[in-house]
Amino acid sequence: MENRENYLREELYQLIKSDDSIFDFIFDACIDGLWYWDLDNLEQEWMNDRFWQVLGYDPQEKAHLSAEWQKIINQDDLKIAMSNFHRHCSDPTHPYDQTVRYQHKNGSTVWIRCRGIAIRDEAGLAHRMLGAHCDITKLKEMESQYRRNLKEIDKTYAITKLAFEESEKLFEMAPDANLKVDRSGNIVKANKQASAIFGYGKEQLESMNISDLMLNKHKHGHPKNLEKYFTEGGARKMGAERGQLLAINSKGETLNVEITLNLIDTSYGKCALATIRDVSEKENLIRSLQQQLEENKKLEELTLIDPLTNIFNNRHYEDTMVKELSDCSRYQHDLSLIMLDIDHFKVINDEKGHIAGNEILIQLVQLISTLIRLNDTFARIGGEEFAIILPQSDLDTSVAIAERIVFEVENHTFILKTSEKIKLTVSIGVTSFIDSSDTYSSLYERADNALYQSKNQGRNRVTAFETKS
Repeated sequence: MENRENYLREELYQLIKSDDSIFDFIFDACIDGLWYWDLDNLEQEWMNDRFWQVLGYDPQEKAHLSAEWQKIINQDDLKIAMSNFHRHCSDPTHPYDQTVRYQHKNGSTVWIRCRGIAIRDEAGLAHRMLGAHCDITKLKEMESQYRRNLKEIDKTYAITKLAFEESEKLFEMAPDANLKVDRSGNIVKANKQASAIFGYGKEQLESMNISDLMLNKHKHGHPKNLEKYFTEGGARKMGAERGQLLAINSKGETLNVEITLNLIDTSYGKCALATIRDVSEKENLIRSLQQQLEENKKLEELTLIDPLTNIFNNRHYEDTMVKELSDCSRYQHDLSLIMLDIDHFKVINDEKGHIAGNEILIQLVQLISTLIRLNDTFARIGGEEFAIILPQSDLDTSVAIAERIVFEVENHTFILKTSEKIKLTVSIGVTSFIDSSDTYSSLYERADNALYQSKNQGRNRVTAFETKS
């Protein structure tokens, strides 16, 4: 086995000393592994000891070669990583950032978030690559377990809620707080989880009124609402509008809650069974994620939206195609692509001017947007050329959508700001994913050939390409 000292390691140390941005990147991103790749000699790649320890290997067993990690990474994920690698090398603005799966030495799966940055020479060409690993396996397992737990809880409630009346065992074992409340709002019975959530002892709760757990601003109309519920009865879910239902615990702290009400008959009269779930942590997480998503969305809109038509641009179209093809291969669902071109658009530009042409493009996009599904990706990929990615849509369905677009465009009157009326048509090519050997290029080529046939056959029509070229 070679010496653990390596020229790339020494080179990286010198680079950190001379370039503050490299140190900042490592400081922010280096958690569970660090690697440095010689792009002039792709076999050579230095990985720090932590890189291998996370995957269960003794670093002394591993050489500083790129083949070492490429043997144990999920091969589908390797394709995605290498695609991002090549795109990042040619385009510095394209991030090298993806989640991949490695096989641990013990055979288990390790989920890794892999990020990297190309080191470029004076000509801007990438000649080294610096990257970091972050082990998110526990997060993935927790997410999976959380979903399973919620599913099991909901299943348990669906089966057992009708038996809560006299079943002391189920009442006490419920994972959420259970309170039995009389017509006056007095709590006549509470379970252990209610004590845990609200911070009161069981006897304390059973000497309180339900309004004692409410915010002052909600107390005024509560007696009237309670009387109405006891009169009308039925099952009722409160807090369906997320984050709007609040309660207060023994420390005066505010809790986000969801409440399910059921009116039951007992030996001592009607009683409301309130099942209360504390969703405060979930709400905090959702708010944090929403804030992050909003920030990310603003950044994405700056680079992924066509400024004229306000739909996606070619860059987002290509990114989406790569992702959808990967999902399609992995999960074996349908995927179709529509290529659309405006017939004789050059004539409109030449005769009416580019301003009028832009008005036509905007109106056409608005029309087509009403004819496709919310989960379809509509993008402008050229001057008058558009693409529509249709996930989980087979060829017949996609052809039907395309034919409706042709019909609606032909029968639509486009009105310019000068009040002049314009009629136009479009030609469309359609194809669908066939098997796992399909690529972005093959799918695009078939749709483009189908579009070419539509134009050759007289325009204003749809052509479907059903086999590989």
